[in-house]
Amino acid sequence: MQIKDNKLVGVAFRATPNKGSVITPIYIVMHYDAAPNATSAINWMTDPKSQVSAHLHISRDGVVTQLVPFNQKAWHAGVSKWNGLTGLNSYSIGIELQNTGTQEYTDVQLNTAVEVCKAIIANYGIQDIIGHSDIAPGRKPDPGKQFPWYMFKPLIK
Repeated sequence: MQIKDNKLVGVAFRATPNKGSVITPIYIVMHYDAAPNATSAINWMTDPKSQVSAHLHISRDGVVTQLVPFNQKAWHAGVSKWNGLTGLNSYSIGIELQNTGTQEYTDVQLNTAVEVCKAIIANYGIQDIIGHSDIAPGRKPDPGKQFPWYMFKPLIK
């Protein structure tokens, strides 16, 4: 996968109004969408009433939809803290994976997520891949105990 002008090349882009100022990301934050299907999740993240978004959504069949350019703030982390920083939206790229929170992730979804993370890491000064549960402990459980960290942590050199 390639990134050009802060967007993944060759994936659908559906702009959301739920975004903020320019950022320099140093983290990738993994989430699950807790939605019944990809369309529902994407519609929610592009609805101004929701006040939430993410940079990317990856469906269970590996379809990637980008909602926010990587150099803009997406509203995925909420009240959050990590490594001395607060408000992780200002420091991270948010990736939502289609999952109700109780499902196993699919192989194609995970393989796509790994390729996406590799491209992001190659283009930005990413220091770590973390979970929503890491930056909002007790408040958010995603990406859940079924998330295979062993596939993602080695991507950070």
